[in-house]
Amino acid sequence: MTSAQPSFERIDCPVCDGTVFAPLFEQRGEPFVRCRGCGLVLINPRPVSGVIAGTYDAAYSGGYIRKAGKKRARCARWVARIRKRFVARGRWLDVGCSAGFVVEAAAAAGFDAWGVELEAAAVAFARDTLRLPQVTCGTLDSQHYPAASFDVLSMYDVIEHVPDLNATVAELKRLLAPGGVIEIRTPDVGHFTTPRRLETWREIKPSEHLYYFDRRTLPRLFARHGLKLIERRLMLKSALDHVYGHA
Repeated sequence: MTSAQPSFERIDCPVCDGTVFAPLFEQRGEPFVRCRGCGLVLINPRPVSGVIAGTYDAAYSGGYIRKAGKKRARCARWVARIRKRFVARGRWLDVGCSAGFVVEAAAAAGFDAWGVELEAAAVAFARDTLRLPQVTCGTLDSQHYPAASFDVLSMYDVIEHVPDLNATVAELKRLLAPGGVIEIRTPDVGHFTTPRRLETWREIKPSEHLYYFDRRTLPRLFARHGLKLIERRLMLKSALDHVYGHA
């Protein structure tokens, strides 16, 4: 017996509400398109959210945990930079925190550090091995954190996975304390190192990376929710690193 084919859903562009898309290519039966209104690249139509969630499992987290030494050093640098440039103390929430290395680094730097992650094995590692009791399992909206309760919110290589972008950014805005910042890191489809033949780019991942932002589309998404771009880091690899705050 063959397994059932996943159901697909068509969406309007989450950045500009556009409904006209230019086809680019197809991988594993999933169509990659570009919004004619704003230029966002996305999978559309895409698998329904249950299929998307199923791409994150213990094997996925295990690959991340095996690189713990390198990841911990990198996360410590990220936290130190935010602490030096924007927010020196307060509450930090890492959204999509995986095994908890950013939460660990933020706690070591003196923050009241929290994390939320969808994949249960990663949460178990954070709680049991790293001793981070404030890492919880689930989606951001299911946590019901109080409004304006975090001085730093981070999403490192996460926003491209999120099925409902506008609901997520609205929740980030609700949780951001006055004077706080949100740091977003995601692949940059417009970077000078990104291949012109996008289908060959290593960041093209059906059912996993749903959106591919550039330096125009990501700020436009956040601006819809009253969040302004504070800093755009120059990146030598094909990635965006943006810091946002209240407009």
